Amino acid sequence: MSVQTKSARASILDAAATAFAEYGVDQTSIDDISRTMNASKGKIYHHFGSKGELICAIVKHSVQLTLDRVGPYFYSDATPSKKLHEMAQAHVTAMISELAYHRVVIEEMRGSKTDKVTVNERMLRSEITALQTDYENMFRKALEAGIKLGQFRKQDLSVTIPSLLMILHAPIYWYEPRGGENISLIAAQLADMAVGAVSL
Repeated sequence: MSVQTKSARASILDAAATAFAEYGVDQTSIDDISRTMNASKGKIYHHFGSKGELICAIVKHSVQLTLDRVGPYFYSDATPSKKLHEMAQAHVTAMISELAYHRVVIEEMRGSKTDKVTVNERMLRSEITALQTDYENMFRKALEAGIKLGQFRKQDLSVTIPSLLMILHAPIYWYEPRGGENISLIAAQLADMAVGAVSL
């Protein structure tokens, strides 16, 4: 795949994520997205076979963006407590920095109406599930290590992990960009809350 093709695909994803986040997945058509890009529907359908595939590609991209931000902190040599804090900060930074993408994910979790599921869409959904599992496992391993070292309370991680991630997802629901706002301070505050909830 050429750099030009990658750039075109990325532009479509950005435009679609912005439109879906602003107007709603169900309310936004491929026609609407093509108009915002000043491009033909054919350009979009060249890369995505259906609206459902486009939505799945956005969701997958959102998970990958978060993995890319959080992964380096998970693989660091930091103590579990510091590692979890840094992972949490990176997660919040991802939520705010790629806000439109993550708002589409939330809307999809609530259930949107899409066309008949295509083979590519089923494949994308399987890939998304695998990425999400890998992501949650990073937090599971960090928590398990901290529990073993006595830095975190013994707890049911099947309850803890989704609850902790909900804290870190919070900006998706209320954050609105403001000029000069320090994103790192917001990320640090939410990370403090998340780590504090599991610490001794």
